[in-house]
Amino acid sequence: MVSIRRVRTPAGDPAWLVTGHAEVRFGYTDRRLGLTHHAPENAPRVEDHQLLGPSQLYSHEDEHTEHMAMRSLLAPFFSGRRITALQEEVRDLVHELLDTFTDGSADLHGQLSAPLSARTLCALLGVPHSDHQAFRSLIDAMGDTADRSRADAGLEDLTAYLAALTSAKNDKPGDDLLSGLLAAGLENEDVAGMAAMLLFAGYDSAAVAVDTGVVLFSEHRDQWRLLVENPELTPSAVEEILRFTEAGGSTFPRYARQDVRLGDAMVARGDAVLFDLGQANVDSRTFPEPLRFDITRTPNPHLSFGHGPWHCVGAPLARLELTEAFSALRLRFPELRSAGDKRDLRTEGTTFTERVRELPVVW
Repeated sequence: MVSIRRVRTPAGDPAWLVTGHAEVRFGYTDRRLGLTHHAPENAPRVEDHQLLGPSQLYSHEDEHTEHMAMRSLLAPFFSGRRITALQEEVRDLVHELLDTFTDGSADLHGQLSAPLSARTLCALLGVPHSDHQAFRSLIDAMGDTADRSRADAGLEDLTAYLAALTSAKNDKPGDDLLSGLLAAGLENEDVAGMAAMLLFAGYDSAAVAVDTGVVLFSEHRDQWRLLVENPELTPSAVEEILRFTEAGGSTFPRYARQDVRLGDAMVARGDAVLFDLGQANVDSRTFPEPLRFDITRTPNPHLSFGHGPWHCVGAPLARLELTEAFSALRLRFPELRSAGDKRDLRTEGTTFTERVRELPVVW
């Protein structure tokens, strides 16, 4: 297996594509790689999009220090204590949404996975649920890789909204992430920018994973029956679903901060490096029978949330949503399955926000 090779990005720029599990895992911990570039105006890009080139969140000189500082600010909002406190609220929301499943059929995406993901994240941030559709439009615009002007306008509009919301929380703070970041001393614009990135990264992530899980269980009925009869397998089922879930983080380029050897390749300073998480998660050197969907798989060191200092800070929240969703589905709809072939599912959104338009299910 060739674990790293030269490729051309859609923008036409050269890059290194890393597909091996061990190599991707190492890459996440290697401080010689980063999201910034020493000469950003000349950096290779994935596409002509603000998020598909060098990161503007950090300075090149202090990227790793600034990144860890940002993580330390966000981590308390995804701590074990915080997630435990959210468990009952998320569970109640799942059952409220499942109460709309009637007459033997439903659109699982529109009635469960999408509103669960959006409402949970908005509640965490302190964003009114009434703005759900407005956010959907702004995030889709922000993720448009085909229209740079639309993407830039989407980010500007989303940040402006969040800046106004953040400003209001100065006078009336709540028990939410925006208020907490303000209390930590961040300026309004910094809080708004951080919240925009969190919304963009997390708005659809849990929804895509729930949809993926239902499709997988529909294709592998023995595994669904195993889960229905053995609820204690829910945590390992969630991890196996995540292993097969397409990860948007694969898209973001990293750059060599100095000459560095990755696997058998010598990567020069400034070269772009892309992590293919989908391929890494089915690397046969790490996963026996990697293409087999097995909810009893253990260990399951998938990289869908990244690794090490770049492990997704919101991973505990996503795991909570998946755990509550599949715990309720197996209990209330033990005969649940998708209503058609997955090849017939229509998608919408863009490179970052692609999702099924609807997921018909029956029971």
